[in-house]
Amino acid sequence: MGPFSNPLRNASLRTHLSHALLVIGCLLHWVVARLSELWGRDPSLWVFGARSGEAFADNAKYLYLHVASTHPEIRPVWLSKDRAAVRDLRERGYEAHHVHSPRGVYLNLRAGAVLVTHGLRDVNLWCSGGAKAVMLWHGTALKHVSWDAHFPDEPLPVRLAHGYTHRTLDLVTVTAESMVPVFASAFRIDPARIVATGYPRNDALFEPTPGAEIGIDQSVHRRVERLAAEHTVLLYLPTFRDSSESTALDVLDLPALGGLLERHDAYLLVKSHPNEAIDPDAVPSERVVPLPETADSHLLLPYADALISDYSSVVFDYLLLDRPVVFYAHDLEEYRDERGFYFEYEDVTPGPVARSSPAFLRSIERVLAGADPYADERARVRERFCHTDENRSEAVYEAAWRLLPPAPSKPADSSLASRLQRFGD
Repeated sequence: MGPFSNPLRNASLRTHLSHALLVIGCLLHWVVARLSELWGRDPSLWVFGARSGEAFADNAKYLYLHVASTHPEIRPVWLSKDRAAVRDLRERGYEAHHVHSPRGVYLNLRAGAVLVTHGLRDVNLWCSGGAKAVMLWHGTALKHVSWDAHFPDEPLPVRLAHGYTHRTLDLVTVTAESMVPVFASAFRIDPARIVATGYPRNDALFEPTPGAEIGIDQSVHRRVERLAAEHTVLLYLPTFRDSSESTALDVLDLPALGGLLERHDAYLLVKSHPNEAIDPDAVPSERVVPLPETADSHLLLPYADALISDYSSVVFDYLLLDRPVVFYAHDLEEYRDERGFYFEYEDVTPGPVARSSPAFLRSIERVLAGADPYADERARVRERFCHTDENRSEAVYEAAWRLLPPAPSKPADSSLASRLQRFGD
């Protein structure tokens, strides 16, 4: 047996490597922040990234597309480790580069703003020193995140690195004023740096976003569109659990559910978390349809007649559509003890909360029969947690733009800037 054949050891090695790269990246970020004062940064050049550079997704995706289509004064650039996403964006006329390519590094070093969904490692952490850092984040925080979750258990160098990256954030966007103290606690930053703009991804719930289909399997979305045109469609978006080896389907009574869906001519679409895969061959009912984890949830939500979830923040996005929600919280006590919530779960779940498979089936049957007694509760939670004004992307753009100085009439004229320009070309 070779030294790298043990999966647990491999995972441990990857974790240690990730920690080391984070610490080194923070040190280089500090150096670049000092040096960037010499060559200057271009306030009209913005770089975007998401999910550690692995995907064209989430709020960064939708803000990037909005800026590209409506703000010619800005040069938006997508940086990614995903070569297919880079290729697809370029073929559609957008500017995108591999995050570690010479051009990607150069543009990251020159960008006036860096806009990310998870952290500065969505682009090049070390290249972002001196740029205005905008954290777009990727959900309304029902469950604990960052410093309120696992960060305090990390080794000291990693805790120091996380603290440093959060202190460099110039702006954090959230969905409502109720989220400001939550993220101030989660990131340990000044609440003045947090602004309730709403999330760019929620604009896609109400009108098509040009370019939103880039990087996704369009055949999946066409199938969903066809199903929704002819049948009742339920969408199941459960939360990923770090400590569980089961999938989202393991907690469902699939034969009974399949029969219920058949009687009501309905389909249940199941999209797993990006960290979890579901084998379609393991599903016994054609009425239960697993979707690939790469499918864009925010393009699927408008097709769903009702949403099923547990502790996922996607519920708060779906509330904007004012349709029924069913909660399947079969492990509520365990999840509350392990992860914790910012709010009382029972106070922010405007729908039936099923704790067992029979209760879940009863809740689904009532929804399929047309019962909807939770409209007032949805309105209450929506008012508390959702940004209901239109054009959230523009609100985020304006907040980010206010961070930046006026663009210079010409690039900085220094030998160092000139060398960087040649490097980038």
